[in-house]
Amino acid sequence: MRFSSLSAELDAITREFDYGIVPGSATVFVRDEANGIGRLDLTLLEGVMIVVEVTDQGYRVTSCSPLCNVDPALSTAHNIQNHLEKPFESMENLLMTISPIFRERFQQALFDKLQSVQQGLKPNKQQPHDTITHSFDDWINN
Repeated sequence: MRFSSLSAELDAITREFDYGIVPGSATVFVRDEANGIGRLDLTLLEGVMIVVEVTDQGYRVTSCSPLCNVDPALSTAHNIQNHLEKPFESMENLLMTISPIFRERFQQALFDKLQSVQQGLKPNKQQPHDTITHSFDDWINN
């Protein structure tokens, strides 16, 4: 878990992944601090509802239900069946493994963040030393 308490981790999950799941669909229904177990359900953009168990051992999908009888819901649910009860180290890893749409959106969000950092690191067209050099060049050439 990323946070020191189970409650903080569950709260973060309900807020941080709306870009790659049905927004507002993550709902905590078990918050057992004494036993260190939390459970929540959420709906993937492929149209599959999953139940995720969160413990200090990791994140596991305990069940899934397609919300309709067409693809991509059926193929995603079939893929999730292969990963039921398998522990994942992070919620991101779990979602990227079971949801192609989440994986695509996660990669796009990461790319966008990297681009914004790169934009922030690019020097301005005219740095202070450029102004001095430019002024000196004007003076010497006139």
